[in-house]
Amino acid sequence: MNQLVDPSSPAHEVPTLRPAHGLGPVADDWEAAQVWLRAIASRGRRNSPETVATYGHHLAKLRWFCEQVRGVQPSRWSVQDVEAFYSFLADLPDDALCAQDPVTNAYATQDDPGYTPFRVRPSKSSRSDIQRCIHAMFRAWREMGYIQINPMGLHGAGTVRKVNANRAVSIDLYDVVFQSMDAIEKTTFTARQTDLRDRFIFIALRELGLRASEMTKATMSAFHRLSDPKDGKTYWIMQIREETAKGRKERKVPVARCVMDALGAYREAFGMPALPVPGESGALILSPRTSRSASLASGRLIKDVESRRFFQAWRPVGTRHGLYNIVKGRLTAAADHLENAGNTAGAGQLRQASPHWLRHTFAKAALLTGQDIRHVAAWLGHRDLGTTMVYTEQEALDLIRATNNAAPGLLAEETGVRAIITLQGL
Repeated sequence: MNQLVDPSSPAHEVPTLRPAHGLGPVADDWEAAQVWLRAIASRGRRNSPETVATYGHHLAKLRWFCEQVRGVQPSRWSVQDVEAFYSFLADLPDDALCAQDPVTNAYATQDDPGYTPFRVRPSKSSRSDIQRCIHAMFRAWREMGYIQINPMGLHGAGTVRKVNANRAVSIDLYDVVFQSMDAIEKTTFTARQTDLRDRFIFIALRELGLRASEMTKATMSAFHRLSDPKDGKTYWIMQIREETAKGRKERKVPVARCVMDALGAYREAFGMPALPVPGESGALILSPRTSRSASLASGRLIKDVESRRFFQAWRPVGTRHGLYNIVKGRLTAAADHLENAGNTAGAGQLRQASPHWLRHTFAKAALLTGQDIRHVAAWLGHRDLGTTMVYTEQEALDLIRATNNAAPGLLAEETGVRAIITLQGL
């Protein structure tokens, strides 16, 4: 790394060398990237640990490309290297995908052969996220004097991901998911556990509007009681903690009866009381598999599976990828169910859907059934009402209603058609 002589050093002494940039002593580009990432993490409420972790994953993808494909470190990139990276992400080769165990479908870890940081081919929006992250790092490097130019300067920071209001699952298709689950024979203890857990996941995503990360990072004690002194009743709420919420915006949302019913059945299947108690530290989403590293208070390992089940030593499903695989598996099975019935359009919609689509389902249905937009925004954790409004044509509807009040009969209206929109639980 280039260094400059400190001009304050006396001529008769050995010159003191100092870095020619503001990042401090770094051995290579990857240490420089970690300096930038730590600065991002230090910004407090502006960036949640989940956001910082996502940036870390993006940097891992960049490093793999540099070391395994391009052979050029980022600080030496030109415009051509940037274009090669974009092309690589847009058409990811098979050998860039992380290896999976053929039996368990578990992905290889970093020390395993066949590991890469790419579990799936990045979508267009994911590629845009990666582009913005790397551009921000290059820009910071340039500001600190680590590089002289930003090689992504001609390409810009990428487009900001926009909410597509059409990415939602209709309620009737939601019911198909449960119907396909009902059709599966559950002859084993594990199959019954998995069924009840997955029902809870789908109901909670539909009724609470959670992000995938908010669900996977939550503990059982996220559900707790709140008494309303006005009506004297006690309600269940779910707390999305600051450290897991996007933008570190903590919120507490009321919980529908159907969610608590599904949670209770799921908990009992895993050997727990139906209702959570304060202080439960266990993960909200559990695997029916047990942890082989579980031990008793004495420190002795619990060796057999039945004992680990007795002590509720369940493995957590603590990543968005884990939740994604659960949801996609059920959606694919439901899509197969629809295709067999001849409903190819519905099957196609379910195959495209993801956990985040279910959040959109909640938001769109809540707004279209007349829920106050400010309440829906608070429920979803949106700082800007404009973000919430894109889930429906709310602005146009407001103008229509205002015009009808001022000048009835002025607007072109289709007669004989009435839209009926329903949402279970609202």
